[in-house]
Amino acid sequence: MERIKSIIVDDEPKSRNNLRDLLKEYCQQVDLIGEAASAGEALKLLNEKQPELVFLDIEMPGGSGFDLLKSLSKQSFEVIFVTAFDKYGIQAVKFCAVDYILKPIDILELSRAVEKAHLQINQKKENQRLAELVANLDRSDEEKRLALPLLDKIEFVIINQIIRIEADGNYSRIFLNNKQEYMVCKTLKEYHEILQTYGFLRTHQSHLINTHQIKAYVKTDGGYILMQDNSNVPISRQKKEEVMKVILHN
Repeated sequence: MERIKSIIVDDEPKSRNNLRDLLKEYCQQVDLIGEAASAGEALKLLNEKQPELVFLDIEMPGGSGFDLLKSLSKQSFEVIFVTAFDKYGIQAVKFCAVDYILKPIDILELSRAVEKAHLQINQKKENQRLAELVANLDRSDEEKRLALPLLDKIEFVIINQIIRIEADGNYSRIFLNNKQEYMVCKTLKEYHEILQTYGFLRTHQSHLINTHQIKAYVKTDGGYILMQDNSNVPISRQKKEEVMKVILHN
């Protein structure tokens, strides 16, 4: 299960500790990446950590939870309000909160709120994937992008910037021409099926290369491909004839 990057904003240490313990015990899809004791601290944390979900207290000294949300030019995260006061429900709705939980926290209410947030966050990610898919229809091959589902986000990369992909069990390591590297939970076979129409070639059981990024074919040591990033990619015996045909016709 993909975990939700989350932070807690509450001025009371006991409340933060209690919520942290409950989330750890009953909401394991939540990945707590920070805590703040005021709106000011929270603003800094939001900018630094870019969470997907915020557990937000309302009444805090120096600025309420509502003040924090009003100060943001863009709200890119979901909010679950956690408060000791039941008078803020309508305002919480106006701020498009996922849920509104009263202290002391009911475990079932907390679990339901987190699950609701999880669904909304996943829907946003899926919408982003679909938007990229639609945009790809109008892009040239040089501009087409590939969605990479990472642990904490979905990264979109230009296909022609991929130099090669290497199998790592049920995962794939993707190497870009800017020296960035990504580990993605997809098999090499899946990427071969997606990318073969864009000039990608399987040279080996564990290697898929972008033929537009080939630097040289080296005949020594049984023959291998030298890529633009100076990485060496082996050629299996079974693939050698197919690989040579592609190289000679490129």
